Amino acid sequence: MSKNDFFIGWGETPRPDRRFFLGAGLALLGGTAATAGTIAALQNRPGPGSWSMGEIRAFHGIATAEPYAMLRTRDLDGTPQTVLLGCQGKCGVSAKIGALSGKAVTVRGSLIQRGPHAMIAVIDGLDWIVAAEDRAVSDLAFPTAEPVMDIKLRGEILDTKCWFGAMSPNQGKVHKACASLCIRGGIPPGFYVTDIEKQTALMVMTDRGIGFGKDILEYVADPVEIQGTVKRQGNLLLLDTAVAKIQRV
Repeated sequence: MSKNDFFIGWGETPRPDRRFFLGAGLALLGGTAATAGTIAALQNRPGPGSWSMGEIRAFHGIATAEPYAMLRTRDLDGTPQTVLLGCQGKCGVSAKIGALSGKAVTVRGSLIQRGPHAMIAVIDGLDWIVAAEDRAVSDLAFPTAEPVMDIKLRGEILDTKCWFGAMSPNQGKVHKACASLCIRGGIPPGFYVTDIEKQTALMVMTDRGIGFGKDILEYVADPVEIQGTVKRQGNLLLLDTAVAKIQRV
């Protein structure tokens, strides 16, 4: 503006001001988009898990309620596999297996799967599990958990259902409340670790062979160090430890 120009609120905006505001607006939009893209790129990837929620299937095998609700079945890839069981929401189903534990059953539900890890989200109602005496399940007995090594590991405690593929994001502080609700409801807790070579592993957590309860909740979604024993039970990796052996880092 020249020294003779005078601001009039209802008058036309001077051309130099219009150019300035246009440039500033475009710069602000571009900077916001670049910042959002950078923040998004730095977030942890949710992983390749998926939940076929609308595809209800029948799975046949042997059920158990200990240390968590699980099914030993051949219905994933033709080989004997151990699959965790959970409800449609944030709850476990161990208490509902009852007298069918250790017996041949048919379980109806949808598959949640992330790589070699799998969980069946059983249908609502009382008929999600029924006896199946006519099924050949002689080779589906649950294998014994064999100790692999005593070890001290750093990682994160999370709920297996969401991490397998039920929700994204499924780890870290943003998922703390959800993970705590799932574990409180009976979903098996898992311990997720990444080594210096960026190799990852997910271990289902137990306490002297028994499933964890609410006493683990204060450590969920925080960086922790755990001392315990890694065990292998068929296709599952287990981390057997105690709350007293968990420390924040």
